[in-house]
Amino acid sequence: MLSGNYIFSWPFVLLVVVSFLGLVLSALLFRIRKSSSAIFLGIWTLASSIWSVTYAFEYAATDVALKIFWSKLSYFGIAFCPVSFFFFTLAFSSRNKLIQKKYIYILYGWSVLYVISALTNDWHHLHWRFVDIYPELHTTEYEYGPLFWVFYIVTYTFLIAGIVNLYFLLFRFSSRYKSQISNFILATIIPVVGNLMYVFNCNPVPGFDWTPLGFIASGFFLSINMFRYRVFDLIPFARNKLFDVMPDAVLVIDKTGKIADCNPALLALSGLNEKGVIGKTWDNLFPSWDLSTSCDDAEHLLHFTVESIDDSEKSYFAVQCIPLFDDNKRFSGNLINIRNISMEKKAENELCAANERLLQEIAEKEMLIVDLDAFAHTVAHDLKNMLGAIIMSGDLLTHSIETSNKKEAEEILDLIKLSSRKTLHVTHELLLLASVRQQEIRTNALDMSKIVGEAIQRNYNLIEEKGAELKQPKEYIASSGYAPWIEEVWVNYISNAIKYGGERPVIEFGSEKLEDDRVKYWVKDNGNGVPLGKQGLLFHKFTRLENIKVEGHGLGLSIVRRIVEKLGGTVGVESSAVPGEGALFYFILPIK
Repeated sequence: MLSGNYIFSWPFVLLVVVSFLGLVLSALLFRIRKSSSAIFLGIWTLASSIWSVTYAFEYAATDVALKIFWSKLSYFGIAFCPVSFFFFTLAFSSRNKLIQKKYIYILYGWSVLYVISALTNDWHHLHWRFVDIYPELHTTEYEYGPLFWVFYIVTYTFLIAGIVNLYFLLFRFSSRYKSQISNFILATIIPVVGNLMYVFNCNPVPGFDWTPLGFIASGFFLSINMFRYRVFDLIPFARNKLFDVMPDAVLVIDKTGKIADCNPALLALSGLNEKGVIGKTWDNLFPSWDLSTSCDDAEHLLHFTVESIDDSEKSYFAVQCIPLFDDNKRFSGNLINIRNISMEKKAENELCAANERLLQEIAEKEMLIVDLDAFAHTVAHDLKNMLGAIIMSGDLLTHSIETSNKKEAEEILDLIKLSSRKTLHVTHELLLLASVRQQEIRTNALDMSKIVGEAIQRNYNLIEEKGAELKQPKEYIASSGYAPWIEEVWVNYISNAIKYGGERPVIEFGSEKLEDDRVKYWVKDNGNGVPLGKQGLLFHKFTRLENIKVEGHGLGLSIVRRIVEKLGGTVGVESSAVPGEGALFYFILPIK
């Protein structure tokens, strides 16, 4: 059909209809815009639609000037199709590093230059040297210049690079997706085949350029399949959600040990940007880490934990190193996953500490059971005797009062007082034993001379009774502890030294600084000493040094041991068991 300077034929109608459908598709793609692949596919179909409708009018035009006019306008689509196709394949294959603003500006800038080259051809004739019409076909005949061939080669470079991007996806995804990707690759070849048919005249419609229709058909095919298989959701999820958004730090190192890729979590962990990470060795990113195990050239799976100390805070990371191999089973690098396990490690340490405390409490309770068992065999008998003596003395006292025997009554009262004091003393030591086990105290510097003086004063009656001679140093070496408890230690040691000393007890006191910042204090008597076989029992069971002639119930030394151990020290006895040389009882306390 002829209308003015245009011949409207079925190819014209086909190009216009397909162009309209392409505009609708591009509008739909821009509307969903959930991923960069949808955006670039929308630009691709829009450019193809522009190319298709302008080529329709160029094909229908019968005047050379009109054909040149529409041909120039068609470059607004021609120039942007291959670049958009290339960016679409990058986005679809998740090669997001190349989809940066600077690369987008550069490549679309190249498209603009392509358009300018065609629009300004009348000035330089480097794009077309000659344009004419085939009389029989009414199609355009071009004699192309050097700029056209430059842009033509670059255009095919983009097309081939995009097809290669899709081709390599066949090796990245499972067989479930390979058939879909194969269909995508076949779809991208359609415009190439159409262009080759036009260039080499292998054409069912002589002189007709199938390239714009091929681009639109390819866009339709890709869009239908992507909507059908929901690839707009699949690819961003596979790349962004499982790599970019995952909380664990992930990096890929090549076989030389250099970082080739990483996710945002790794950048946040290292405190560096991507430029400061890529190309570096991964262990140099974390100088505070104690890396006794390295993932470089690790051709087998590795699991290990690293420790980091930053600002006096200790952190722990679980590192998993997975070897990567190419299709020929050659080692090509490692995938490293780093997970912060500080919370788990802290909970584990707290659990271990709680377990240690529990074991310690169990051990203490077992010791207490042993002590109480020994106490039951010694102290209970003494308490029974003392209470029995008090009761019996009460009966005798009643009889003495009835018979008005004053002297006998006074003797019985003295016996009651003595038994009561012994009972009170046992009760006091039992309460002290309980407080040592349960009470939490704060240690301080000790004024040992004052403490010893008060302990001596508490034993004054016993010292006077026995006529004991005390030999003290001019001063005592300072240490740390809890004064009321240490006074009980000295009271026990002094009373034992007087009881087990010679006929006229001579008691020596002293202190000595040890090499490990501790102080040793001692009390030495001049008695018969302690046999070697009994020395190990004195502080662990409720035993008396002797069972005859000397008062006591065996509770004091056990209390001494508990007090000193609670304060971080130790106790002991030194004796050669030679009469007259006596025994030296000591306890050791930390200076601080």
